[in-house]
Amino acid sequence: MPQLSTGLVIAGAYADKLRRVLFAQLRDRIKRGEIDNRTVAARAGELNRLLFDIIVNKLKLDKGDVVRIRIEYDLKDGDIVWKLDTLRIEAFRRIPDEEVAKAVRETLEKAEEVLAREVTEEERAWTEAKEREVEREVQQRAEAARAAAVVVDASKFDLAEAAFSGETRSGEHLAIIKNSRGENIGLAILEPVNGSTRITLILIPRRGEAYRSTRLVDEPLEALRSSPDRLVELLKPMRLTRIPVEEAEEMIRRKLEELT
Repeated sequence: MPQLSTGLVIAGAYADKLRRVLFAQLRDRIKRGEIDNRTVAARAGELNRLLFDIIVNKLKLDKGDVVRIRIEYDLKDGDIVWKLDTLRIEAFRRIPDEEVAKAVRETLEKAEEVLAREVTEEERAWTEAKEREVEREVQQRAEAARAAAVVVDASKFDLAEAAFSGETRSGEHLAIIKNSRGENIGLAILEPVNGSTRITLILIPRRGEAYRSTRLVDEPLEALRSSPDRLVELLKPMRLTRIPVEEAEEMIRRKLEELT
């Protein structure tokens, strides 16, 4: 039985990614006339409406959060039949699995009611958004937040080395950041996003100070893993926002505990 998987995608672009993956999977069947474009688009739209209820209404995810969606389906009499009991959503915002499962269950129990609702402007903005548009919006919001905060350049803190330490259960790759004296001063969290890499840098460069920043770079994660020096180059121009030391220490501790 075929399975649709979006891979890791920013939440605000899940609908666009799901449509593109489904059409790609069914390209040959569409050419042979086994199913038509309108049917594929309609079934993708129905699934995206259910996902909107789960991702936005239940889980309250932000457009910049990351999800991975998987579901099996069958083709019958020129139509797509979703196997809704196989729907699995991974949400990367430290939401407990039981909370995600509860949201999925609640929406699927009333799937007909969800599909019968009028489409709201908020839902339309999510389900019709293109991936690049959402990335631009997320970046603009991040830039606005940085402009309003007190920030410093990462290059101020003598970033000299990135030592990869492994992969977390959620698919992130961690690199310990060291200064020129070989001292551990922070952690870089790398997450693959459609051929690019989202980097979250957490620094505790000296006693009583901690900083954090996130950026999306147009380089695949594997390329950065094979070139730690390049990763350091990408970290240095990052603009860091100061955060409580306790918060930074807790974030680093949690990520290291998630290593597989």
